[in-house]
Amino acid sequence: MKKDQIRFNAGKIWQKLEKDLTNTDINKIKRDLKMNSMELGTALGWLARENKITFFPDEKTIYVFPVE
Repeated sequence: MKKDQIRFNAGKIWQKLEKDLTNTDINKIKRDLKMNSMELGTALGWLARENKITFFPDEKTIYVFPVE
């Protein structure tokens, strides 16, 4: 996977998080944006590395929120 594609996917996730703060379940993001696991994981890693998101796991899933 190329760096440009990871950055593009990170941007799509970022736009979704800014638009819809209530649907941050990573599985829902994956489905809504039609990403595979590798695309989602690398894009989330990109955003996490830039300190743009934080993760909140619970018993069934992981939630992602933008950092304020």
